[in-house]
Amino acid sequence: MPRYDLPDYISQNLGPYSARYSVHSFGSYKHIPRDLPHDCDVVQVNILQRHAARYPTIGFGNNIASAVSKIKEAAARNPQKAARSPLASVSTYNYTLGQESLVDFGRLQAYTSGRYISDHYQHLSSGGTFIRSTSRDRVLESARWFKHGFNGKPFPFLVSDLELPDVVIPSGPSINNTLAVGNCAGAEASPSRTSDAPNLKWLNIYGPPIAKRLNAFIPDLNLTATDAHALMALCGFDTAFQNGKASPWCRIFEKAEWTDNEYYWDLEKYYGDSYGSPYSKAQGSGWVNELIARLTGKPVCVSGAVNSTLDSDPATFPLPPDSPSVFADFSTDNNVVRMIAALGILEDPEPLPAYVPPPKSHLFVSSKLVPFSTSLVVEKLVCPRQVRLQGHESTLVDDTKSREREEYVRMILNEGVVPLEFKECGRIGVKLGVCRLEDFVRSQSFSQNGGDWDTVCSSP
Repeated sequence: MPRYDLPDYISQNLGPYSARYSVHSFGSYKHIPRDLPHDCDVVQVNILQRHAARYPTIGFGNNIASAVSKIKEAAARNPQKAARSPLASVSTYNYTLGQESLVDFGRLQAYTSGRYISDHYQHLSSGGTFIRSTSRDRVLESARWFKHGFNGKPFPFLVSDLELPDVVIPSGPSINNTLAVGNCAGAEASPSRTSDAPNLKWLNIYGPPIAKRLNAFIPDLNLTATDAHALMALCGFDTAFQNGKASPWCRIFEKAEWTDNEYYWDLEKYYGDSYGSPYSKAQGSGWVNELIARLTGKPVCVSGAVNSTLDSDPATFPLPPDSPSVFADFSTDNNVVRMIAALGILEDPEPLPAYVPPPKSHLFVSSKLVPFSTSLVVEKLVCPRQVRLQGHESTLVDDTKSREREEYVRMILNEGVVPLEFKECGRIGVKLGVCRLEDFVRSQSFSQNGGDWDTVCSSP
């Protein structure tokens, strides 16, 4: 995958504006080798992918432009001070980034991701893939580049000539779309972000010292914590805009400040759209039920966060054996963390705190979970009939008394095998990241029972 030309302490602390990187392990869990368990075969692949690198959204772009202007104006009033300060390299920077659409770096990300899936699962890719996307431009274009790469076509290429995915689902308020739920009335009516949100409380702790340090370089600079936060994000956006070349904005911040920046985004995603939100699991449950339908080959039969019209039509939701063995769904970071919450993976034992430094080895790290072009791959495996060992280390071994083969599930998030800490999966879920399919299905009872949709998403 394309990378930012930045040290890890920056590139892996940009939150959702990080470029996807290979994850070695999650939290305090030991690294799980990516190699398949002995004599297992991957027979199906389900991919949930975020759109690739983009320009800032309109609102956030305005925040960035305002902060950049403050530095330029202060430098113009104090040119000699500015020229001798650590801000010299950015004091004449012109903010010209676009709004919301993919950058070329992102196009290469999505294309490369498609090529990688096709190459890595070569035995399945000959049967093609079934790709769904929301209608949002940056998501749809990412899906198109993925398909282009999956099919082994050249890069670069005219965007207008890219093939469309198999299904494009409209997105927006009140729309029933499992990839971008807009019809959860309770969530739609709630304030999207409030002044007492945990991430803003954290910003008010770590942000002022950063602003104070920067303000000392040029008289009358007057940056705020919000300005400092916006400029740290500009590091990521500008690096992506420059096709991965390090932005000068990255150099003006210190190593410890990047750790604090990452935690801001961890809190923002956690409480805004994932485990800390009262709506997230319900919103993500529809996609989980679709995943189970694909893994089992049985139709979706749950009401709530599903589109029964699309899911009951083989043309828009094909199921095995009358379907490709590679499925790919494209959405946004906010929707991906909702689906992660509905799955119940990578959940911290306690809610993330907002008043103290980031906890060590927490699981919900946004740069690992939802960087640009994040990819959650759910593999369906077929393995020899196997048994659990009861020794100190749990593992899988062939059961020589039987030649039967069983179906398993494994999840891989950005090249890292996800520990499946479900009681139904047993110790092999944590140790090897695999779970018998029937046990995994039982672990997803929340979504299969409707995901609390009628209670959580009813009109307030």
